[in-house]
Amino acid sequence: MLAHHLLCVIQRALHAPEIRHRWPTPRTHLSGQVRVITSLINDKGQMIHSRNTLLPEPIHVEIYNALGLPRSPLKRVLSIH
Repeated sequence: MLAHHLLCVIQRALHAPEIRHRWPTPRTHLSGQVRVITSLINDKGQMIHSRNTLLPEPIHVEIYNALGLPRSPLKRVLSIH
């Protein structure tokens, strides 16, 4: 039920700025924005993981703006183990 309510809120927000798409279209567009994870070992033998989201395309920015989200919802993450 929660997922249904969230979907209704998203669809209502996307219709307000004249993005007249049903849910599958924005979902398909947003699935094209990629998060890249790179792993390597440094000279001290530590494992380094870097997670970066590629820059959004114009359609992504349009959808994020309509939903009131930042252009890059996920920040860069760097971890050393």
